[in-house]
Amino acid sequence: MAAPSHANIRVRYGNDKLTKTESISPVRHSVSEATVTVGVSTSPGLDAVELRRRWWHISPGILAVLLWFFPHRDPISPTLYGIFVCAGVALALHIYIRYRKIARQGDTSDRLDAVAGYACSVLSMILCFPADIELALVVLAVLAFGDGSATLVGKLVQGPRLPWNREKSWSGFLAFVLIGGTMASLMYWSETQNPEAIFLKPVTTLQILICGFLPAMVGAFTESIRSNINDNIRVGLSAGVTVGLIQWLTLGIS
Repeated sequence: MAAPSHANIRVRYGNDKLTKTESISPVRHSVSEATVTVGVSTSPGLDAVELRRRWWHISPGILAVLLWFFPHRDPISPTLYGIFVCAGVALALHIYIRYRKIARQGDTSDRLDAVAGYACSVLSMILCFPADIELALVVLAVLAFGDGSATLVGKLVQGPRLPWNREKSWSGFLAFVLIGGTMASLMYWSETQNPEAIFLKPVTTLQILICGFLPAMVGAFTESIRSNINDNIRVGLSAGVTVGLIQWLTLGIS
């Protein structure tokens, strides 16, 4: 039905019973709508699943800090070795069983590679170098704090993209290097403060920083490249090889 061209409005003035009828023609407004596209990244934000995923990724590194307060033999005793293995297997099984709670959309099939890549990277360093537990601690720090913070900062800050992978940002890459390198250096340094630790040569501050930051830089690069291999495998393997070579070339393997 077409709208009327005018409307009659009865207006009462005060308590007077007289009324006045006025004819008012409505004004018809025409509003044009436009769709505006804003150049904002469409990458998913930090929802509850991603925050839980970051926490599960970082928490093993926080547990490793407890080792700072317990002097231990060098090489580590069978008891401590067993504790490491049991704790690693228990955490891996827990995350594997409950992986759906942290799985991103469409990646539930990747859980074996993600969980095994993380756990095996650290446990293999303990198995291969029981007298150099600092190597395993560096790998753990790079995985937990470096890889864990890269996604966190990358999604929060975003910013310019890496030239070799437009899905990754410089903010995430730098967070990986700075946070992962700092925590890896602290982990390595903490082992040098263990009164029972054995180092073939005196350890300088520069060597500690190299052993922490260089594996983090290599790990950040391998995490940022395009690959069908899970990033936990790539980061753990590259960080382990890097810190192992540095230790062998500068200080020697115990």
